[in-house]
Amino acid sequence: MIWIVMIICGLLTFATRFVMFSDIAPKALPRWLQDALGFVPVAVLTAIIVPAVIIAPDGGLEFAANARLPAALIAVTMALLTRSVVITIGTGLAALWVLDWLVY
Repeated sequence: MIWIVMIICGLLTFATRFVMFSDIAPKALPRWLQDALGFVPVAVLTAIIVPAVIIAPDGGLEFAANARLPAALIAVTMALLTRSVVITIGTGLAALWVLDWLVY
């Protein structure tokens, strides 16, 4: 059974890559698919960052006494204002360190 699954997965992987290099697939993606793919980075980053901010080490939600939450809000504000990844990361880290040291 496992060999059948591995062979099918290998064939599907080969087929998806072969189609892109052959003349079977269209040269350009449809406009609606290009528009939909524009939301992928936001969705992926949200799925990674939000649990890291609000989930406590024990697995529950942590809103009170959580320095990561206001630091994340400060970082998001800086990201919207500056559109700079370096400034966003630096501001978020500095806010987390200051909040962790002074308040929490």
